[in-house]
Amino acid sequence: MLEHVRTLAASGFGRHVRFVEEYDPSLPPVFANRDQLIQVFLNLVKNAAEAIDGEADGEIQLTTAFRPGVRLTVPGTTSRVSLPLEFCVRDNGKGVPDDLLPHLFDPFVTTKPTGTGLGLALVAKIIGDHGGIVECDSQPRRTTFRVLLPMYRGKRASAEDN
Repeated sequence: MLEHVRTLAASGFGRHVRFVEEYDPSLPPVFANRDQLIQVFLNLVKNAAEAIDGEADGEIQLTTAFRPGVRLTVPGTTSRVSLPLEFCVRDNGKGVPDDLLPHLFDPFVTTKPTGTGLGLALVAKIIGDHGGIVECDSQPRRTTFRVLLPMYRGKRASAEDN
């Protein structure tokens, strides 16, 4: 799926960017809607390409990893959910302003003059609907959007049936 996103980006809005891919070949299956995840990662890669803004050394890294120790406490309960599947989009652009970071996934928050501020809110909603979380760690020349998802644990209804 990330390879598909890279191909789409490299033939369009990401032509000016060098892509680096580092995928964990042992990653277990994800219980997710493929089209929705493509939408999520296209949005993150497009934002990364715009943050690079035509710089000669612009680079976007796409990585996957299996992190079995990542567990999240579900609010309002004592249960913990395992989110071992990590997908990252990292760029070497200008970074996210510090005052914007706490509100980055809120609707109508944007730094773009013509942006609606709905892209990252939609990313957070889709990932949340899949039982995961999305985080951002940003500093100049190194911004990482990290998506953590649960792995597929047996036969269930497909995400498209929900």
